[in-house]
Amino acid sequence: MKSILFHCAGGLIGDSLIKLPAILALKARCPDIKLTLSIRRGRTAFSAGLAPLVDGVIDEILESSEFGTRWTQTLKAPSDRFFDTIIASVTKCKDTLALKRIAHTTFIAPWSDFRLSDCRPSVSFLDLPVYRQTQSLFELAIGEAIDLADTLQLPESYLTAAAEILPAGPSYVGFSPGAGKKIKCWPLANFIQTARTQISSGRVPVFFLGPEEEHWLPELREAVPEGLFPEYMYTDRSLKGPLFTIALARQIPVSVANDAGGGHLLAAGGRTLISLFGDTDPRKFEPPFGHRRVLSASEFNGKTVGQIPVSAVEKALDEIFP
Repeated sequence: MKSILFHCAGGLIGDSLIKLPAILALKARCPDIKLTLSIRRGRTAFSAGLAPLVDGVIDEILESSEFGTRWTQTLKAPSDRFFDTIIASVTKCKDTLALKRIAHTTFIAPWSDFRLSDCRPSVSFLDLPVYRQTQSLFELAIGEAIDLADTLQLPESYLTAAAEILPAGPSYVGFSPGAGKKIKCWPLANFIQTARTQISSGRVPVFFLGPEEEHWLPELREAVPEGLFPEYMYTDRSLKGPLFTIALARQIPVSVANDAGGGHLLAAGGRTLISLFGDTDPRKFEPPFGHRRVLSASEFNGKTVGQIPVSAVEKALDEIFP
């Protein structure tokens, strides 16, 4: 059985969802591969909320593995293990050198234009979005093309619950106003104003809040009393979490979200996402699922996401809805 170590810098929800289609495609193409996922620091969503999606796909997860976290690891092997192929997807010199010390047959690393790698892609790697970069690395590892998964297989219980809460019929509009970094947040007042306009157009706002935004719930309920908050409407707490959000997103024709994990969750539902960007690269971090309409601050001679006018978002919504 061939073994692959896939080492990543982090495993937050957005990063994990970006890499998920390639991970699923790799195992579908080569089911006998033993895939080990190594996270440099912290935990990964694949061992928490996204775990059911990679059950039997990722064979081993090493969290806070510390591969490459110290320069001393570049002088001696940080592990006595062997892998047929090591994929060092990180872009730091220290990490790459340390991972190369682990016993292996093939080493693949994009650092310094694949200078230390045993093979390199034929395409311009840095011009690819991250999910395509992951696909490219896996294709190098097995020497053949893989077909990315374009939909996620969710447990039926989540889909049934989502259909009960958001039944077919109304024109729902999803809103995810949060982000891990506040600089990525379009002002909450803008989300509220846009939601109120959607109500006037006969549409139903549906809000999604992460743990860091739960304190916005009273303000949003007061400002948009007609809005729905499905993650707080279902009493079966076993169906909370990212899979439930993805299932709910399948019921929503179009959503508006910041460049953050919440947006990737809504995109994973496979519908349309209006994605709001400040000064980050919209192409690099595009979701691998669904259809996306990008609104970037640069289109409005700005550098921060708050400079995207409400009128632009409302116009995009009107153009998407029939």
